[in-house]
Amino acid sequence: MAESIYDRVLTNIQTDPPTTALDPRLFEEATVLLPQYLAGTPDRLEKRQLLMRYLAADLTNNGRSDHAPAVGLLIKLFDGWTWQQVCDFGTSSIPYKDGLEAGEHMVCFNRLMLCLLSKATLRAPDAAHAASMLDTMQALVRLWLCTPDTGIATAAADVLYKLMKVDLPIEGYQQPPPSWRSVTTGAQGWVWKRVFEDGGVYNVFFECCSLKLGTNTLSKSQKTIAQARLMEWLPKIAALDWHALRTTHKDVEDTYRVTGGLLDFAALHMVDYRDDVLMYKCLIDFYAELLSTTAKLDTRTMAQDDSLGLQYLIMHGLHARTAAIYFQVGPVDPVETAFLYGSAANYISVYASEFPTHFLTGQMPGQVNKRLRHTLDLTPGKWAHADSPKNDLHVLVSLPRGALLPFTASPVALLPSKSTNPDVLNSLATLFHGPGDKSLTLPMTLAMTSITAQDEDAAEGAAARNLYFHYLAAYPCFWQDIAAHADTVALGDLALSALHCLKAVITSNWYPTHKRTAPDNLPSLPSSLIATPETGVQAILAPPALEYTLPYLLKPAPSFSNLVGGRGDAASTTYKIAMAKYEVLRAFYRRLVEVAERSPEEGYDDILRKVGTKLAEGPMSREGEVGGWVETMEL
Repeated sequence: MAESIYDRVLTNIQTDPPTTALDPRLFEEATVLLPQYLAGTPDRLEKRQLLMRYLAADLTNNGRSDHAPAVGLLIKLFDGWTWQQVCDFGTSSIPYKDGLEAGEHMVCFNRLMLCLLSKATLRAPDAAHAASMLDTMQALVRLWLCTPDTGIATAAADVLYKLMKVDLPIEGYQQPPPSWRSVTTGAQGWVWKRVFEDGGVYNVFFECCSLKLGTNTLSKSQKTIAQARLMEWLPKIAALDWHALRTTHKDVEDTYRVTGGLLDFAALHMVDYRDDVLMYKCLIDFYAELLSTTAKLDTRTMAQDDSLGLQYLIMHGLHARTAAIYFQVGPVDPVETAFLYGSAANYISVYASEFPTHFLTGQMPGQVNKRLRHTLDLTPGKWAHADSPKNDLHVLVSLPRGALLPFTASPVALLPSKSTNPDVLNSLATLFHGPGDKSLTLPMTLAMTSITAQDEDAAEGAAARNLYFHYLAAYPCFWQDIAAHADTVALGDLALSALHCLKAVITSNWYPTHKRTAPDNLPSLPSSLIATPETGVQAILAPPALEYTLPYLLKPAPSFSNLVGGRGDAASTTYKIAMAKYEVLRAFYRRLVEVAERSPEEGYDDILRKVGTKLAEGPMSREGEVGGWVETMEL
């Protein structure tokens, strides 16, 4: 069958007249069968080469109305090839420049050229060879910025990024290689030199993205699309080599009346943020991504709370300008706020989570808390039924937990547990859980602390525990509300978020006492009216949680299986809730086993036996299922 398809494809390509349309169905079958068939033996490999040359030659046939079938098959036949094999196939005869021309009619040719160039992204010498093709590199950058096809733009940006990544010397492309390394081996930075030091290639960035002095062949909307693509790509390059973005090319930059390299152009000059609110939103997202991708870069100052990206944004006033949008300082344009507020909130979230020490040392904690107390001060009806303030909740859970104490002035105190929504419960889950699991292990003792990330996590764990018990003192019905939400199958998202909250406390990474935390930012725990165990699983077994959480976890999962009319979506929801509840029970069992091993005298054996029996029944045990769905029907 494959041999027959091979012959039919050759016949279809060579059919006279050359304007004959290719058979899409035939080429679809060939794309599936021929790549595997034309492999292995020398005879088949020779047939493969012959077919590929016929397909390549047919691409120059201007009479064809659609070259997409031939291109799709040719791309599949190139699978597994190296850059050297592509070059042997005919570098001089492959029209990279013409094939990378932007335009809707060129999409299939763009795909082929990008496929071939991607072969050079696997080895530094191959990338250097591709960099030597000036016209190709210039066309690649122009295609990425100017093509109307989003998929082609993404693929072109990816090829360019991978070429630069594989060709980046360890010491950076601007630094001379160490004497011990041969200049003929390893990455030499030729792609970087081509992009940032060749005036023809470097000029393309400004030509396609400058609104005032760029090319006249692109409309303003096309230029703003190019700007957005450039801002999406630059943070990735900054993470590879920050100093490359600060490289200047005086002749090109003088033409466009800018200085400071490509980063200055994009961050300070390129976007008309005063008159284009959508591009201003993209610009703020660019700042946030720049913060995130450069958070781990060496500042050469040994400062653990700083980064090159943060330094840059602060130095140019961009940090303060973006924060002012979130704080709503001065006259507020409601239209501008509607577009920019979410991006500004995300910027604050990234800043607070990536640079917690820097955040805590300034005035920002007080300003953010003031803003959150304003935006989260809602009536129970709005919390339950209106749109949730997702942006502000995102900021809240991104803050260092120490910034949310003391509790009397904390915006966390405004989050309700009864008339609530899934976003609130998920936010409480994040706050109460503490830091991630990467460095804290139970049991946690003072001997584990150090002046490192582990020490910071310990501080977060102590603050999380403090927040939980203060919240429980302020909302003594919290666990009653959580159990009620988790048992309300009709509100599936709310039930799942309540289970998430329960699991977050059970698996929390708390820390009882942090030696480096001052009393003024980590207040004492609430009065002795409530128990304050050291771990989350013990907190679940202490009043007031014990009365509601354990009975709920041991109760059979509700089901709609006995309703007339089939299972439907309700059954799907009950299954998701039952599985989530089962996972919570498993987490409870594992954590309690750990506690019991450390403190066998506490008498957890009976609880472990009951939970083990419940786990053995599986997530969809059927005892007493009627009560679960009767409550739901009554809603």
